[in-house]
Parts: sequence; C-alpha cells; structure tokens
Amino acid sequence: MIEIIHGDSLVMAESLVAPGSVDLIFTDPPYLKEYHYCYEWLAKEAVRVLKPEGFLIAWAGPYWKQKVMETLGAQLDYFYDFILLHRGNTSILWPRRIITGYKSLLCYILKGSKALPVTNVLGKYTGDGADKRFHKWGQDAKTAQYYIDVFSRPGDLVVDYFLGAGTFGEVCKALDREFIGFEIEQETYDIARARVAGGLGPKEKGRQHEMILD
Repeated sequence: MIEIIHGDSLVMAESLVAPGSVDLIFTDPPYLKEYHYCYEWLAKEAVRVLKPEGFLIAWAGPYWKQKVMETLGAQLDYFYDFILLHRGNTSILWPRRIITGYKSLLCYILKGSKALPVTNVLGKYTGDGADKRFHKWGQDAKTAQYYIDVFSRPGDLVVDYFLGAGTFGEVCKALDREFIGFEIEQETYDIARARVAGGLGPKEKGRQHEMILD
C-alpha cells in the first residue's frame, strides 16, 4: 500500500499514522531556522509511531546541525550521522565562508532501543546529487534507495512527513515497502501523486485526490 496524502503532517499524522506501526521514518524537513519546530515535532512523532526496533532518518543541512541534533536527542537516542557527499556544484554557507560539499542523514532510535540496520551501512555515501527536476529541494533517488534498503525490509512501513515531489515514495514502491507520505502544497502533491502512481513528468498533473492507494 502506498498512501500519498495532501495536507499538513503536523496536523493530520496523529489520525492517519497508528502508534507503534512504523519501521522507518525517512524524511527531509526544511532546513531554515524558522522551520526548526518541524524537527522538534518529528522527534515527538517518532516516539509515538516507531516500532521498538524502528529508525528515524532525517536529512539536515550542516549550518544548523548542532541545534537539530540537540532537538532530536532530547526525545531519542543518537544512532549515527551519515554523510552524503555532493557531486558537482555545492552550496556555500556565505556567513561562514564555507563550501559545504555534504549533507547529513541524522539517524536516531527510541530511547533504550537496541535496533540495528539490516546489514552493514556506509557511513559516507556519494549519491547522484540533488534532483531538482520535480522540486527545488528535491533529493536523488539513488541515495534514498540505498538507505531505505539497508534500514528496512520488504513489507515494512516507511513514512515521509515532508514528501515534496515524491522521490521517497517512488523509491519505496520500487523496493516493495509500505509507504505513507504527506505533502502540504497542492501543486507539489499533484506531482508526487502522479509520479508514484505512474511516473508522470513534472509538468503533468494527476487528478486531485486526498490520497492514492496502490
């Protein structure tokens, strides 16, 4: 089952994602300071929905990483900081004159959990670079496929609370995972829904439904 839901995850998730039902939260929240409340909410939501051996993997930019890690660590146990190396062009942190060259995939588990990934995991990974074809903040499918594959099994439930244009949902469908994704913006939701349903291009629109079930 693949569910693509149009709406605000912070409002809708409690009624649509059952407690203790999720094997992996794999999500890319907005990085800017004004959205840090999303990470605080995400940590609390992980406590509510993760199975005892489940994982939260949240993408994070390097500028505010310490703050994000403090926020997540207040509710969860730190597991690892996976480093995603950039290909080609990369962002510059102008206030600090740093050419970053990477993002973090911050991995956390429930307090006291002994959870382990399915197999050994690369701590440093080079994907295909950000994919901006469908959304200005889009991530590449190769990286998502690698980490979803080593932190979950076929049939497991993966949730993305900040879906964007549907890359992680598309990957989960290909990997035979159950998936729930939330997207608040109508146009972006339409793109995500169309991609997961049938791989339509970024300019093509699907019909407007509240969710799609496969």
